[in-house]
Amino acid sequence: MASIHGGRVGYTRTTIRRVDREGRSLVLTEGLTHIALRRFGTPVVMKIRADSTETPAGDLVACESVIDQGTTPVVMRGRVDGRELQLETTTSGKTSVAKIPWPPDSGGFYALPQSLSRSPMQPGQTRTIRAIEPGTSQVSVTSLVARGWERVEFSDKTAELLRIDTTTTLAGRKIRGSLWTDREGEIWKSRTEMLNLEMRRTTKEEALRATEPGELDFAWNVAIPVNRPLAHPHATKRIVYRVRLEGGDPAEVFPSGPSQQVRPIDEHTAEVTVLAVRPGQPDGNPDAKDDPPTDEDRAPNNWIQSDDPKIVAAAKEAAGDLQDPWALAVALERATRSRIPRPGFSQAFDTASDVIHSGEGDCTEHAVLLAAMARARGIPARVAIGLVYHKQSFLYHMWTEMYLQGRWIGMDATLAQGGIGAAHLELVPSNLAGASPLSCFLPVAQVAGRLTIEIL
Repeated sequence: MASIHGGRVGYTRTTIRRVDREGRSLVLTEGLTHIALRRFGTPVVMKIRADSTETPAGDLVACESVIDQGTTPVVMRGRVDGRELQLETTTSGKTSVAKIPWPPDSGGFYALPQSLSRSPMQPGQTRTIRAIEPGTSQVSVTSLVARGWERVEFSDKTAELLRIDTTTTLAGRKIRGSLWTDREGEIWKSRTEMLNLEMRRTTKEEALRATEPGELDFAWNVAIPVNRPLAHPHATKRIVYRVRLEGGDPAEVFPSGPSQQVRPIDEHTAEVTVLAVRPGQPDGNPDAKDDPPTDEDRAPNNWIQSDDPKIVAAAKEAAGDLQDPWALAVALERATRSRIPRPGFSQAFDTASDVIHSGEGDCTEHAVLLAAMARARGIPARVAIGLVYHKQSFLYHMWTEMYLQGRWIGMDATLAQGGIGAAHLELVPSNLAGASPLSCFLPVAQVAGRLTIEIL
């Protein structure tokens, strides 16, 4: 059973069985994760199926994950070929293939629990696990440190379990947590700092009680109140914030860039100055490092299908023969907003191709469609994941950045005001190449519920 900040949000079920394939005796581990919560009051249900096939010795042979969270499921299939893991990812209108190095010590989706079950840890022992993450083309590295035996309360019993502290590095970010195992190495409880997510073993009947969206609202319940209101937030040119991150360093979370300057104060506090960057306005952060666009900021991918014929036609219609980069960007921002007339919060993350056909979505859909429209017109574009001011609080948000006149400039199609002011706080930019819904929201999950923000 899974809970976030103490509220039930779903369950995970895992089954293990022997299979015979191509004359080989293999072990198939099948997992299903069911998450049900709310966003702005709208029920959201996400289902993640992750299957991993290994040899009896634990060597990965093949894996498949299906993330059902939007209009079209995200399907990833992988197969080990020598020292490479060949991955095929399919979303609406796009299939991409990637090859990643695969050292002999790497494992599948369930490498960590399989390692603990094969060889239970003892107090004082350490271990490192490398494993592919479901729905991503990325390998995580988890360091384990076994602490000591603790008495853990469950709804129907008390058990003596070994506490093991974990640090997982994924996409350059560290995620800390703990898990508790019995003497056979079976995991009975786990907790991570992300969203204060806790998993506990329980009965099937108890777990299935969490299949309906509960009271946890992933928009309002993780909103960050601030000390005073902003009268015209998106017309602001410069705002200085004091940001504090419980259990972490905000200077490692908020990046410096053309529109954002971060100054550490202490190990948990930083001062973040946000500057509106538009043509004809100040150049923003003078200390920003050069960040030229890459080929992946220009090319279509599984989320930003800038080669979709309907997106290409819409981008042409939106801006006609405009050549001035800024005028073109503003026209695309405005046209993207008009292409999504219906707000929608039930989907977690749709692709640009899904959005151009459905005309429905929230900030993530606006962001990917605008990025696709920009790339279709030859403008390098990416998305930015962070926070936006709304009614004396900050909400988690996604917008678009375009490379114009030698710098990245923020554009927000949910507002369509010709760029953004100083009321957007950026956590991470991404061109979404090789990304997944899970990896995209990792920066949010890492800090949600742990941030405080003060307007100075």
